[in-house]
Amino acid sequence: MKCIYYCLISLCLNANWLLADIIKYDPEVIEVAHLRTPGFITKYGYKCEEHRVDTKDGFSLILHRIPKPGAQPVLLVHGLQDSSSAWVMTGAGHGLAFLLSDRGYDVWLMNCRGNRYSRKHRKFHILQRQFWDFSFHEIGVYDLPAAIDYVLDHSKGHDQLHYVGHSQGTTAAFVLGAERPAYMKKIKLMQALAPVAYFENVELPLLRAIAPHVAGIMRFAQAVGINEIPPETEVWRELSYKLCSFAFRSTCMEFIMELVGTDVEQMNSTLTPIFLGQYPAGSSIKSLGHYGQQVLSGGLYKYDYDDPNVNRRYYGSPKPPAYKLAKIDCKVALYYGQNDSLVSVKDVQRLRRQLPNVVHDEKLAYKKFNHLDFLAAIDVKELLYNSMFQVMEKVDRGEL
Repeated sequence: MKCIYYCLISLCLNANWLLADIIKYDPEVIEVAHLRTPGFITKYGYKCEEHRVDTKDGFSLILHRIPKPGAQPVLLVHGLQDSSSAWVMTGAGHGLAFLLSDRGYDVWLMNCRGNRYSRKHRKFHILQRQFWDFSFHEIGVYDLPAAIDYVLDHSKGHDQLHYVGHSQGTTAAFVLGAERPAYMKKIKLMQALAPVAYFENVELPLLRAIAPHVAGIMRFAQAVGINEIPPETEVWRELSYKLCSFAFRSTCMEFIMELVGTDVEQMNSTLTPIFLGQYPAGSSIKSLGHYGQQVLSGGLYKYDYDDPNVNRRYYGSPKPPAYKLAKIDCKVALYYGQNDSLVSVKDVQRLRRQLPNVVHDEKLAYKKFNHLDFLAAIDVKELLYNSMFQVMEKVDRGEL
């Protein structure tokens, strides 16, 4: 696997003539696609701040902020392989971060450990295996508490924040509530977009095919020194971006649609190079492995070390325990699509029965709404965000 990475990188280095030919077609799109989160924010005339937050286990995380000092804070938490750019890449009038800022909120954008913005640790280097020894569990137990405390410390007059998570950003929030329930008092409302807790009814063939082999894949990858996926190097990013944005755009987008659910009507094709310029943003092999375990188990369990003795050392039992979702007693709003290949309606309804304080449960009316539409659908404001704003305002007014 590592050989494949290096071969592709070598191909990129030795194919400058091809990439240069591809690049000349639309330089304006390429320029925008290569922006990072602060660039997107300032491009559309908003102020941007960058904050460093240190976790108790040694990671340095970057939070981006569209500041409105004194206003109600909102923390947006991205999904697996994503970053803070998820909330701004579609531009003013479309991106959730911009729309929340326009409505008067103080908007904070999370970057979880291991993505392109949060790649520093006080002890470990990114080339060391220990740096990548994390999954959504550590994000929930360490990253989210550090970010929540930091945001509230910088939000005078507010002892609670609004929390919005997408995909892994919801899983990590469920871990936070189960493992550190005191933090539920600091969340005014948790809005879960495409909430990921159970995979019992997910029928995505690729997911079902890979899940039984996750443990073996992880052992092989770690044996050859691969701990992150994909490798976060400039050459690798340029190669994958250019091949998928231009040379094989339709093939790459068809593959993405297979993963998230097909919705051609709400896909803005001009956004494709911009999306592929931001995603994937990097994470650990262990993160993928932990999700693979959930697919096989049908529940939401702590990480299985595939050794009863190791599990017993960590958990006091030969098998990992389930997360206790009944401890998530903050107000929760659930939003889910009927065409999401990664989140099934039945699994969200099962989750809803486990949560003690669901104040809003919305199966989106647009039947083709998929996993990516939560961030990038052409009509996402009308299909989803307006409903979210109404729920937030009701909670702010004390009506929910």
